[in-house]
Amino acid sequence: MMIIAWTPISRWIRTSLIAASMAVLYLASGNPAAAEYPDRPIRMVVAYAAGGTGDLVGRVTAEGLSARLGVPITVENQGGAAGAIAAQTVANSTPDGYTILLGGSAMFGILPHLTKVNYDAVKDFTAIANLGEGQRVIAVNPSFPAKTLAEFVAYGKQNQGKINFGSAGIGSTIHVMTEIFLREAGISAVHIPFRGSAPAIQALLRGDIDVYVDGTLIPQVEQGGLRALAVAGDRRLTAFPDLPTLAELGYPNVRTSGWQALLGPANLPPAVVSLINRHLEDVYKDPVFLERLGKFGVLPRYRNSAALAAELQEDSRYFGEVIRRYNINAQ
Repeated sequence: MMIIAWTPISRWIRTSLIAASMAVLYLASGNPAAAEYPDRPIRMVVAYAAGGTGDLVGRVTAEGLSARLGVPITVENQGGAAGAIAAQTVANSTPDGYTILLGGSAMFGILPHLTKVNYDAVKDFTAIANLGEGQRVIAVNPSFPAKTLAEFVAYGKQNQGKINFGSAGIGSTIHVMTEIFLREAGISAVHIPFRGSAPAIQALLRGDIDVYVDGTLIPQVEQGGLRALAVAGDRRLTAFPDLPTLAELGYPNVRTSGWQALLGPANLPPAVVSLINRHLEDVYKDPVFLERLGKFGVLPRYRNSAALAAELQEDSRYFGEVIRRYNINAQ
């Protein structure tokens, strides 16, 4: 009979072989780590309160993606702080593709120039895809003494510091865009921030604020509850073909639209980004999906990861410049 003397090296080889064999058996038996993405529900953190444009975009996108990925996508609203709360949640999440962010230009291009945020707008995120541009309407309560934008500007100049405007939060795109328009028009006004678009719209309907800008105003304008003065976008809206844009009315320097996009935490696997983009391309071929976006005042604009990453850089440059030029601050 042969007796084998196990040396330290041979014992190490034997242990390694056994461990490798067990690993193969474990993976073959259905270990979740070996499963193909996605194999469980995906969490979409939406950086807006329920009912606003961004929230609506997130929900219809989640619905379209879920049908194609074959797993549920749960929408979790984390509005407030102009998106900083949601952004930090996703930045701190595990980069496995099961937590993604539906956010907008404000939290990346604007907020870091106004206040301290607990995330790096570029380094802490992986760009996935741009979804669309918000086409907004400038509206007032019917009781406001202005029926056109020219009358609004004239009234504002005669009543400096006496009118107010709402926003979806300090540092939101609506906040900064409205500030830029008012500065261009030579009007001083009081900023009243809200925790999202829905409460701001309700305040406008009650007459608690004088003017508000958003795409979700469109149904109220159509129903006669609010009066539209102009389109805050780069083209007229199908719903209001006779309503001119800010550029047409003499304000071409106001950057009016804000995008919504999907992002993940830094170091998101390229295969995950590629898979989501492949399915998004299919979603954006669906005419029903595109029609639903249009009803929210959103111009569908799918752009892939590389294009979104470049846009993040450009927005930071542009908004940083105008915020410094007009001395816009977080108040």
